[in-house]
Amino acid sequence: MKRSLVAVAAISFLALTTACTNSEGAPPTASGNEASSGKSGQELAQAVQPDARVQELVPAAIKGKGSLTLVTDPTYAPIDFTDEQGKIVGLEPDMALAVAKKMGLTIAIEKADFNGILAGIEARRYDASWAAFSITEERKDKVNMVSYMRGGTSVMVRKGNPLGIQSEMDLCGKTVAAQTGTTQALNVLPAFEKKCADAGKDKPVSLLLPQQDNVNQSVAAGRAQALVADNALTGYYAQLQPDAFTSVDSILVEPSLSGVVSPKDDGGLSKAFQAAIQSLMDDGTYAKIMEAWNLKSGILTTSEINPMVGS
Repeated sequence: MKRSLVAVAAISFLALTTACTNSEGAPPTASGNEASSGKSGQELAQAVQPDARVQELVPAAIKGKGSLTLVTDPTYAPIDFTDEQGKIVGLEPDMALAVAKKMGLTIAIEKADFNGILAGIEARRYDASWAAFSITEERKDKVNMVSYMRGGTSVMVRKGNPLGIQSEMDLCGKTVAAQTGTTQALNVLPAFEKKCADAGKDKPVSLLLPQQDNVNQSVAAGRAQALVADNALTGYYAQLQPDAFTSVDSILVEPSLSGVVSPKDDGGLSKAFQAAIQSLMDDGTYAKIMEAWNLKSGILTTSEINPMVGS
């Protein structure tokens, strides 16, 4: 997901926290996001208990020190970012904590520039990284990657989804906005046009605008009936501005997998990660943490080590 072709859209989209309205306030912190249970992602993670089957898989060196040294680039809300006190918060810090608790470990999260993280993992400066890494064949050649989330393009509409948009075909004949030069503008909207035309329906009308805040405003003002952007961002900003926007969780286009990264020869740590994530999936905690960050469209049911790209 991160630093992919949608990175330009992501950076611009973050600007709309100051550009769209005067009532948005600061981004929610780990304690400000809640699942339907009423608990935040951080609270859910803190409540996780060790899993003996997972603990058996933790490498002796990690088990001996009792903690995981993790690294991220906290500039990608809502996945990894810093709150007003400078604390690293977001989906991944919550998920990392929950996973570590399954292992019976504590965590320490360090900051680094995204472009240098994989080199740091290969050099073993860190045990692992939760930094919204898309799983690619090139990365799998250098590190282990354990899947925990789907990413891709999603749709955001006006509050309450007044047109009942639930699928790609519901966009036929609608005006759909995207930022110029992004994956959504270059690939996704043309694919929507072809799908509608092939089905004998009117093509969606593409409204391409130079900045993501312009795209957002076009939906808020009714100039467009929907917009397309990275699913993490549509979910996050629908949560930030619930009086203005609704994310359409049923639409996820060009899905990809994101994973936690560990060294290629990690002594079995990737197996422990996979088992811990799967344990969280099986007991329902994983889905609740995803829901707390409004990322239901990214939920997986199975975690894999170095999965096939596109799976």
